[in-house]
Amino acid sequence: MRDTSSKTNSEDTATDPGLPVSCECGYIRLRTPSSTPLGTAHCHCTACRKQSASLFGSSVYFPAEQVFPLPAELEAKLSVFSHPTDSGSTMNCYFCPKCGVRILHAITLPDGNLRASVSFKGGAIDSGLDWKSLNTKHIFTRSAVMKIPEEWECHETYPGS
Repeated sequence: MRDTSSKTNSEDTATDPGLPVSCECGYIRLRTPSSTPLGTAHCHCTACRKQSASLFGSSVYFPAEQVFPLPAELEAKLSVFSHPTDSGSTMNCYFCPKCGVRILHAITLPDGNLRASVSFKGGAIDSGLDWKSLNTKHIFTRSAVMKIPEEWECHETYPGS
């Protein structure tokens, strides 16, 4: 992951600068590691519903090793709210301390390692992601408070857990 305030001569940055991400007030600005996510999901768990103040939270996944460790200047700006998950892991929720917008989530597994992917909050991605063309999963549908159409790909919990 790259902070937009820093420049790099890397060939990857020149060919794929990633997607722009920002909070509501603009204090937090960065780019995803690429323009092509591992996947997308609309999560219906109670935590995502609370943090999004909506029926579900939208997430865009990227490899954790391309995001962490965070650049020092970005890590110094972000605040973190951590809470346990049902599976015994810890959800680390990074957000802007000025406007409160969630930026990304990273899960620390019980063994202390990060889960292989981290999720950027869909609403924090400014442009470049065509949600209509993506095969977005609905996860943690056991907690859904809306009717989910049968043709949508749904998972009662996190796929593979």
